[in-house]
Amino acid sequence: MASSSTSKNVPEGWVEEWPAMKPIHPGRGLDKSWKSQFPLSCKGRHVINVHGQRFRLKGVNWYGASDVLHVVGGLDVQKLEVICESISVLGFTVVRMPWSNEMLRSPVPDGAVSYEMNPRLRGLPAIAVLDEVVRCLGQHKVAVILNNHTTYGEFCGPPSGNSLWFDPTGPFSESQWMADWEMMARRYSRCPQVIGFDLRNEIRPRWSLWPAFGKGSTSKTRWAVRDWADAALKMSLRLLEISPDALIVVERIVWPQRGLADYTACPGSLLPKLQGRLVLGVHSYSWSGPGRFLPDWSVPSFLQCFVGVLRAVGVISINYGDMSPQDLQNQIFREWGTVLKNDVCPVWVSEFGADLSNPWEMRWLKEFVGVMASLDVDWAYWPLNVGPKPSCRTNEAYGILDSSWQPQDISDDRLELMQSLGLSSRARPVGTKAPTMEIKRPASNQELRALYGEKDPLRSMRVLSFENVQSAVTSQRKLVPRPRLFLASSAPDFSALSDIDDGDEVSPPRKKSSSFSNLQDTESVDNR
Repeated sequence: MASSSTSKNVPEGWVEEWPAMKPIHPGRGLDKSWKSQFPLSCKGRHVINVHGQRFRLKGVNWYGASDVLHVVGGLDVQKLEVICESISVLGFTVVRMPWSNEMLRSPVPDGAVSYEMNPRLRGLPAIAVLDEVVRCLGQHKVAVILNNHTTYGEFCGPPSGNSLWFDPTGPFSESQWMADWEMMARRYSRCPQVIGFDLRNEIRPRWSLWPAFGKGSTSKTRWAVRDWADAALKMSLRLLEISPDALIVVERIVWPQRGLADYTACPGSLLPKLQGRLVLGVHSYSWSGPGRFLPDWSVPSFLQCFVGVLRAVGVISINYGDMSPQDLQNQIFREWGTVLKNDVCPVWVSEFGADLSNPWEMRWLKEFVGVMASLDVDWAYWPLNVGPKPSCRTNEAYGILDSSWQPQDISDDRLELMQSLGLSSRARPVGTKAPTMEIKRPASNQELRALYGEKDPLRSMRVLSFENVQSAVTSQRKLVPRPRLFLASSAPDFSALSDIDDGDEVSPPRKKSSSFSNLQDTESVDNR
């Protein structure tokens, strides 16, 4: 974890600009035919390559660089090359790669990586490990879309500082968010496998600060509003100045969750300015829904009856998993199916998933995948990851690999469903199907809160008592220390991590520095 500090250590209005950042080498051995199709662009509802052929975003999320360990999952139990090969063998064409702003400034915590299995990663800071992951994916013909998932590395925990695209009370201002994104675009500008930038994950309210789209920002009312449309457009244009051929993924605000009409208005907030570059991101789970949705597992037992009344009168919406197949199809078509029908721009369902052992979720997944297939939409399953969730006491219930982070040797109904979405796996599982638990509904709200708590749309606003708030704030300070931003006089020189030219000889990685301020003494190693 990075050294903690408070925002008072950073002068007001100061932004770390990353002046020394230079592009990294994309890695040796990229398939010439595969990389010749890049860069990509958008033509109507489809993403296309330079030959005018459709490039289907058949993706999977590989989280970890957005969490407390600051590196992708699985590196503690498997070789990086094996995991990347597993992704390729399963047929995925792209990885949605979540990262946090804190990760950019962090070393790798002890235990996050097995250096016996991954000796080339020894001594590297977290961002250089991400470089190696990007290179290795490219060598296995898997593209990458970088996703700014969180501000602070966090998965499970108390009320979150990750609800918005910036932290209004900490060092990560909106200007810092933009500067960090510009650094990432510059860093990977020579990597053809990095095909796009997903600006921010699941924006939602935070305390009295509410996001809105195209409504303008206010600060004079009790409930202040920040305009996601304005921030997304500014960020997109700045990124396109650095990487003019990148895809730009703008996700809709996740709570309250509305359709995409405002996002696709032309002329509007995003179009036509981002024409040919814009991809709209949406997420769907059985326990999420349109409008003001509440997962059943997030509602305390003493409020269940009250919430039921609010649902009955329409104040709180019905969740996707509780809709009939026809209602689900109609709802999805209203939200984003019309965007595809009208050939406006691509829509990317960049998160959806289900627990294989939960028949209720699997029933919904089958229905939802059927809707996706009928609309021929691009997608990314959540997640690849298996095993314990970072800093949690629960295992990942939605993961699709086995415990060794390789394709399962038993058939998986979720992967079979994804075949209807165009997934073409080279893995051929043998044996019986994975066992399922005979339950009609998810086990208990307490268990589900432990599994999915990070997805709670009102997690950053949940206030039941002063004692709860005080406890939550205290816990968050312990779990997620605020990383210090570097002042100009002490900023590390990251050029040694990134400026690797084709003919350069790269020194072996040096011993991990015990001082985060000395990260300029470590070097990122090019996979060969």
